[in-house]
Parts: sequence; structure tokens; C-alpha cells
Amino acid sequence: MCGRFVSVSSPASLSTYFEANDDQSGLIEAEGERWRANANVAPGRQILAVVEQPDEGRRLVRRRWGLIPPWAKDQSVGYRMINARCETAQSKPSFRKAAAGRRALVPADGFYEWYRPSAGAKQPYLIHRPDGEPYAFGALWERWSPADGDREVRSVAILTTQANDQMAHIHDRMPVLIARADWAEWLGHDRLPEERFSELCAPAHDDLITYRPVSTEVNDARHKGVHLLEAVPAPPGAPFATDGSVPVRPR
Repeated sequence: MCGRFVSVSSPASLSTYFEANDDQSGLIEAEGERWRANANVAPGRQILAVVEQPDEGRRLVRRRWGLIPPWAKDQSVGYRMINARCETAQSKPSFRKAAAGRRALVPADGFYEWYRPSAGAKQPYLIHRPDGEPYAFGALWERWSPADGDREVRSVAILTTQANDQMAHIHDRMPVLIARADWAEWLGHDRLPEERFSELCAPAHDDLITYRPVSTEVNDARHKGVHLLEAVPAPPGAPFATDGSVPVRPR
């Protein structure tokens, strides 16, 4: 499960990082929503995504978080499809067409998961790369048009896989993290064989994961400031990473 993530790196820096062919047009305003750094991105928002366009090459674009299948009657179904399990994405009707040729990358400076102690309230954790670089979440995107012929909505679901050993201290699932060497293949429009799709969606190496407990302000999506990224004391018995990792910071 990935229900909240961090997006504080600017479109310009991400365009460079992902080697996208962009002039940033269309990224500042989309669907009436202006891009702003957000340390607590929630479902239903417009988010940045990397796609490969046949005539334009690799682009950094905007997509609504929560995939809306073409057959949906309205957009509300997207709130139930913010994630897609990699184990079933190629066969599940909601995702299989997107998995066949509309794969994307979602840049993220980190993501949140909630640790469930044996007693007491759940503790939010920020998970990020130890080197401070952004993640490239594996994702699927889809097109949907309302029956009244209004503007087409393009939406995205973030793929999840089993947790690696490091992540398993916090939760049993994690986002799919696509390695840089595999970006071109992942963004291609050809259907990937089931075995190769599974390989690309395998749990990431442990050395890409570090984490720290953060404020319960994260529980409320109205809180979006970078102060949410600061560590707080871990509750008794909860894990705490103390590896001297680079803190997440805007780019």
C-alpha cells in the first residue's frame, strides 16, 4: 500500500533527473490545480509522472492519482484504485490494458507508511533513499472520458509489491521502485512478458530504503509543509533508523 508520498522536488529538477524532453509547459497548471511542493500528497490530486510519448519522447506530465478505468461511470472509482498489485496488474480488468502499454514512472522524494504496534496508536514513518535521490515508482496510467463528453481525464495508479527485508520492519508492502537502467524498457509501449514484468516489479534492494518516525500531522492531508519530514522520537518498541542518511530536501 502507498497512500501518501512526498513531492518537493521541482518539475525542472525532475525533468533533468529523468532526462525528459520538456519545456515545463502544462506542468505548472493542470486541471485547475497549480503545482506546489507538497510533503504529504494524497489520492485524488494531480501529480507528476514520466511517460514516453511516441512523437515527443520522454515527457514529464500531470496525472490524477487514482486510476479511472475507461468503463467507469464516474471518477469516484479512482479513489479505490490508487494502487495496483504487481502480482495481478497484468490480468485484472481494471489495469491490464494499462499494464500492456501505458506504464509510467511517478517521481517521489519519499513515501509514508504506518507502523502498527501491538498496542497504542499507529506511528507514521517517512521512507526515503539514503542518498536523498528521488524514487521512480512503477505506475500505470489510463484515459477516461465522461459520458457528457467533457474533457478527458488521465489518471495513474502506483504499483506495489512485497516489502523487502528493510521495509518489512514497517509494513508488508511497498511501492515498486524501477531502477534507472530499466526506465527505457519500463516506459516502452510493448507488452512485457509476465516473467519480465515480475522481474521489474520485484522488491527493491534494502540499501534503497531508510526510514524515520515523523509527526502524526501526516495523518491529515491538509498538512503539507516540509516540517513533516523531520524525525520525531520513536514510540516504545517501534523501529528507528539511525544510519546517518541524507535528509529529504527540496531540489
